[in-house]
Amino acid sequence: MGFIKRGYVLVMILFLLVPQIFAANISFLVIETGIREGNPVNESSNLWETILLDVFFDAGHIVSNAPIMRLPNPQGKEIPDEARENLEDAVRGGADFFVVALLDYQGAAAVNSPKIKPQGVSLRLFSMNPYKFLYEQSYSAPTQSPENDELADAKRIVRMIIPHLGDR
Repeated sequence: MGFIKRGYVLVMILFLLVPQIFAANISFLVIETGIREGNPVNESSNLWETILLDVFFDAGHIVSNAPIMRLPNPQGKEIPDEARENLEDAVRGGADFFVVALLDYQGAAAVNSPKIKPQGVSLRLFSMNPYKFLYEQSYSAPTQSPENDELADAKRIVRMIIPHLGDR
């Protein structure tokens, strides 16, 4: 019987010393701004959405996303009014965090091509319980960059958000 008690105590000590595994449920929304209605979803928008999902999934989190949204102009609000329904859906779905990626195509809007790159990207991280704005990471794209540079830049920018999940 003493052996069982000592084993139990050993397991409890190890449990307290080993870092806890943390897998958050994270929901994403990519918003395109500055692209005329009727144009297809931009390839860069799909790239950013894929990278968001991949980087957080590879970090061990549970990920989901809403369809890419298009707004005529960027807004100064943390979350645009049109995106509130997606935020509420994420809360109902049990999301711990909500990430909004605002891709600003202003200036590139005159070009009618699905291959234009955003002039700027703003990634905003929110905690859901309690609701709180946690962190924002902005990125201004160089005017001419190869596609593989955009991929590497996007991964680097998205990885900067992960440490802020503990800021609740």
